[in-house]
Amino acid sequence: MPLTARQVWRDYVVDGLPSSGNQRPAKPDIRAWGTYLESFIAGSSVVNSMIKTTRALLLADVDHDESTMAWVVDDPTTAYNGIYEKVGASGLGTWNRIADLPYPFIPASNVGAGTPNALQATTDIPISETALVWLPIFATNTTTPVTVAFNGGSTLTIKTNPGNDPVVGGLPGGMIVLGRQQGTEFRLISDQASSAIVAAAEAAAAEAADYAALALNNQALNTFAGNGSDTVFALSVDPGSKNNTSVNVNGVIQLKSSYSISGTALTFSEAPPGDGIENNIEVSFGGKIDIATPGSETVDADKIKATDIAAIRTKLSVYSKAEVDSAVAVASGVAGRLYGLTGSQNVTDANNDMDFAAGEAASAGASPVIMVLASALTKRSDAAWAVGNNNGGMDTGTKPTSAWLHWYLIKRPDTGVVDVCCSASASAPTIGVSIPGAYTKYRRIRSTKTDASGNIIADSQDGDEVLWLTAVKENAGAAYSTGTTAALITLAGAPSGFKVRAIMNATFTSATDTAGAFVNSPDESDQAIGVGNSLVNITNMQNASENASAGLEVRTNTSGQVRHKALAAGSLYLATRGYIDRRGRI
Repeated sequence: MPLTARQVWRDYVVDGLPSSGNQRPAKPDIRAWGTYLESFIAGSSVVNSMIKTTRALLLADVDHDESTMAWVVDDPTTAYNGIYEKVGASGLGTWNRIADLPYPFIPASNVGAGTPNALQATTDIPISETALVWLPIFATNTTTPVTVAFNGGSTLTIKTNPGNDPVVGGLPGGMIVLGRQQGTEFRLISDQASSAIVAAAEAAAAEAADYAALALNNQALNTFAGNGSDTVFALSVDPGSKNNTSVNVNGVIQLKSSYSISGTALTFSEAPPGDGIENNIEVSFGGKIDIATPGSETVDADKIKATDIAAIRTKLSVYSKAEVDSAVAVASGVAGRLYGLTGSQNVTDANNDMDFAAGEAASAGASPVIMVLASALTKRSDAAWAVGNNNGGMDTGTKPTSAWLHWYLIKRPDTGVVDVCCSASASAPTIGVSIPGAYTKYRRIRSTKTDASGNIIADSQDGDEVLWLTAVKENAGAAYSTGTTAALITLAGAPSGFKVRAIMNATFTSATDTAGAFVNSPDESDQAIGVGNSLVNITNMQNASENASAGLEVRTNTSGQVRHKALAAGSLYLATRGYIDRRGRI
């Protein structure tokens, strides 16, 4: 079906959109409309129907036989247009509307009378469920669902082809959609999603072309048609300043004082003349080019000036920014790092307090960060944790007796504060009781043991090595019965929960003077021992029931145990002098 007369002789290229320019009727459209009208009139006469321009004229003419058919085609009230049937004898009765006009395709006009989310459109012909409607979108929708009402009628909810609500921005201004009424819905025939994507792609392509020209130091060119009334025109990209632009109207260069630039809006102080059809305004411009900042962790050593590397290293060593800390990862070689932080009993209250030297350590777990203790710190095991020097250290509960106490360096990344706490746990301190939940980073840096009174047992630390001031006699100094069957011993002088290298002195005696003994790690297999197997680390005696002694260093398992075995039955005495604790080093 051709366009209607209103569509052929519409005011603007896009109906209802002045900025699209004045419409010049196309002769093919005029001929198609006229030909259709002629055939319509001819066809009407064949089926013995009559045509009235308004319903009022039809209702006034009742001098026709019953069942006579008539068409109303141009009533100002759109709903009155349609096919009518005469009811009653000639000169009596009235006309009843029985059907819509047989238009398969109905153009609609949307000039923004509604809102972007509640459209108000008009048609020259009443819409029906049998006709497709051509609907222009005046402005981009800002919410969903979106509705449309035709000719002031009932509100219809716009649905996409699959039956969904259009997404926000899915009906962009300037788009034309095709659809039909289905009950209380206006179902789009075209795919709203793909249409929006195509429209966005076309706009992006045009914009990219201009930016590409600017990147090559070329000028971008925009053209417009003046009409004597419009003063604002939209540029394809932001030129940054009007000093980057050159504007001419009808070939005459315009002074910078005659227009302004704000983003992509070009505003003239007076409306440029023109017929609104021919492009008579030319705007050429270079634009601003944004230089992006490098992304996080994207600048490598090759891009850093060699003479500045030392200064940068000095800045990083302060670890004053949480961003620097959080960027440190295993790949950086920082995981497992530990320096300084030696712990020793406080001379004033050796039973309860520990002094920690300044130092630094990488936090445990994934994504380690460096935690720096800038100055020495004293923490008390007999009080609940509180931040700062000479304050409590316990994470939760009270200090245990005859048990191990583990000391942790802790940090809260949001403020960068670093402190020390102690805990009965060998794996992690309890966070969120005495210690605020923001302290999410930690690392065990020391372990101490308490006696039956809860006092810290005196020891001495040198790096990873810890020695008891008084050696711990295992089994309270009594002998372990040993023999050809291996057995495990839990050491009182070595911590559990992690592996250490126990430093021990061992003495073995047996009635068999050729027998020796072997103390090894549970991480090793239980193996056959003997001189031929080179697996005796406490040698045999010269005479029966004499003693053989040795100094040993043996790795424990996480239960603080070692294994013992002998070539013959005998007695084994052990004393733990200390241990080597790597404290999570890699």
